Amino acid sequence: MTHTWDGLPIAEDSPRGSSVVVRRADGAFLVLHRAVQGAAYEGDWAWTPPSGARFPGEPVLVGAERELLEEAGLRDLEILPVDISGGWALFTADVPFDTPVTLDHEHDRYEWLPLDDAVARCAPATVSENLTRAAAIPSEQLSFRPLTRDDLPSLVAWRQAPHARQWFPRQLDLAAATQRYGPRIDDGHHVRMDVVLVDGVPSGYMQRYRVGDEPFFAAATGMPEAIGIDYLLGVGAGRGLGARMIWTYLRDVVLPSAPGVSSVIASPEPANVASLRALEKAGFRRTGEIAMERGPEVLCVLDVARVFGVRPAPAGGPGEL
Repeated sequence: MTHTWDGLPIAEDSPRGSSVVVRRADGAFLVLHRAVQGAAYEGDWAWTPPSGARFPGEPVLVGAERELLEEAGLRDLEILPVDISGGWALFTADVPFDTPVTLDHEHDRYEWLPLDDAVARCAPATVSENLTRAAAIPSEQLSFRPLTRDDLPSLVAWRQAPHARQWFPRQLDLAAATQRYGPRIDDGHHVRMDVVLVDGVPSGYMQRYRVGDEPFFAAATGMPEAIGIDYLLGVGAGRGLGARMIWTYLRDVVLPSAPGVSSVIASPEPANVASLRALEKAGFRRTGEIAMERGPEVLCVLDVARVFGVRPAPAGGPGEL
């Protein structure tokens, strides 16, 4: 398919469109009824979350925001990825109970339904499964603040968590952590470290740096102008927060601190499947393996313009890298 039913061109590259599962504060989900086959039609594609095709060259997030505005009249929501790695991107957005909905001409009615009812209403299975996947993503608020020396005992504990220990063979005590990370906490170091807050509770850390400031990594990747990130969710891992954490960190910290950057990269080990999938769900693409000191790593690259588009840095954001 190269065009929508009403003749608009569709992007040839993936994802070719998106769905945004909108969840209200009381746990109800927004579903829209398509008008094209009449008000009585209840078959495949009759009921869906706000969804639509992406235009050629349109950034993935911009396309999702456009469809949400066009189909439901919803704007300025925090849209978060569930999985944007496949042929159709899936996002979620949480809204207050009294959020108004304004339909476009493509839809004749809408309903807020409990999850089971929304799943039963939507067909085919790909649509209902998207609702189920989005509903499983926790709704905790994620935020970030600079790492301090007072956070180092927590950092040591996060690195020693069972799910993380295998990726950190060099286990640190507090003294070693202070020696290794203390300079990164001090002003002037090229690596900036931030604490991940989940509903205000310190739960992990992220770090960011210009790849060109890490000569070995820059030579291995051939991307000295990119921003590199590393991360560890020490508390709450395995609940679907990884892609949200990466996305929110890019949106709120990395991109405002590095205006004009075109690529963000990360390089988990090949066996770290959970980390690789979290990156892919957040919009990164695998480009191949690179040789690093500890062995091969998978280079994952996020094209900022393709995923986010060009966005102005907010005033008062994090300091530039």
